[in-house]
Amino acid sequence: MQEFFINKGSLNPVLEMELIKDGRYDFQKSLMNDALQDSIVTFSMIDEETGILKVANAPANVVLASGEGCEEKYILQYPWTKRDVAREGYYKAWFEIKFNGDLTSDGVEYPTGNLKVPIEEDLRVIIK
Repeated sequence: MQEFFINKGSLNPVLEMELIKDGRYDFQKSLMNDALQDSIVTFSMIDEETGILKVANAPANVVLASGEGCEEKYILQYPWTKRDVAREGYYKAWFEIKFNGDLTSDGVEYPTGNLKVPIEEDLRVIIK
């Protein structure tokens, strides 16, 4: 389980998550990057104690990660609002990527449909 800590009432740090490469698109790394830029990304968060959604499909960002090397990497980013962090607790959180599917290129298959991230393990947001 990945854990992200933030203080009650604080808007920083921004929640960021790098997409994990699963080898599916390694042969053409630009496919996923292109598809991400042509997608809608949202963020949701549910209270683990009450089961009530605290954040529901709020707009999230896809940003180019700064780093060394020549390979472009994109991260998912959610900027907090005061309402999001007003109550202490443990929350299960996730991003959802909705690929528009309107990219076309001869002989290239871009990702389509929806993808919930993280894939392999849960993301827990802890507000203290």
